Order: sequence, then structure tokens, then C-alpha cells
Amino acid sequence: MNWQDLDVHHIGIVVKDIDEAKKPYETVFGLKVDAKFNVDVFSAKVAFLPLNNTYIELVEPTNPEDGLGKFLKGGGGIHHICYEVEDLDTIYQQLKKKNIRDVSGGIQCTPCFEKTLFLHPKDTGNVLIEVVEKATCKLPGCKY
Repeated sequence: MNWQDLDVHHIGIVVKDIDEAKKPYETVFGLKVDAKFNVDVFSAKVAFLPLNNTYIELVEPTNPEDGLGKFLKGGGGIHHICYEVEDLDTIYQQLKKKNIRDVSGGIQCTPCFEKTLFLHPKDTGNVLIEVVEKATCKLPGCKY
């Protein structure tokens, strides 16, 4: 896999309230929420706003005591960059061979992304990287 060939799927931004946080994107930039759903495995609500060939993902923590909730207590803001791949299982094995750790306890399943994985920032230049397998229900139009 050549990371230079991958597309950025979205940039995740942790916010206190999705409905409040989306307002400047709508009024200033003319963006609209395409999909909004719960991601229980990460204790969050998310909303996706399409922007050219990528998305802005607004992430509202639902548990103040887990990782996203603690990140919000620190002020929130840009949380992660997400890349989309064809075969996450193969990528995961390649990353493990390079001693790249994950913070999500292995591959997880979430709405719209059948498989997702978060890489440890200490192994990726102090940036939290999410890697998702091609979406099973393409945004826009996700019904979750």
C-alpha cells in the first residue's frame, strides 16, 4: 500500500454540540449535513458535511469519561484524519509488521464503515489517524 495514493475520507472534529457546531459551516461556507447517526462503539454522535472529495465529520461525545469526552474537556477541535482503503484487514497486518499500534483494540465496526481502525498517535507523528474500509453505505444518504 502506498499512503501517497490514498484519499482523505474525512477530518474529524470533536464538538460539544453538533447542532451548534454545524451553523458556521452552513452559514459561512454553505455546507449541509448529509448524514447524522450514532456510533455507539465510540460513544458518539456524528454528522458528515461533504466538502469537495472529502467530508468534515463533527463528533459529539456522549460519554464524558471516555476518550472523546476527555478530548472535549480539553477544548475539543480537530481530532483525527481519516483515510479510506480497499482492504483494511491486509492494511492492519502490514501496519502490525511495522510495529504501528492501534488505539481502538483492533478493527471495529461502525455504521457506514464496516471496518475502522485508529492508529496510535505516538506511531504516526502525534496525529490520530483513522483508516476505514470503503463505506458500505456511501455518504451521502446513510440511513443510520
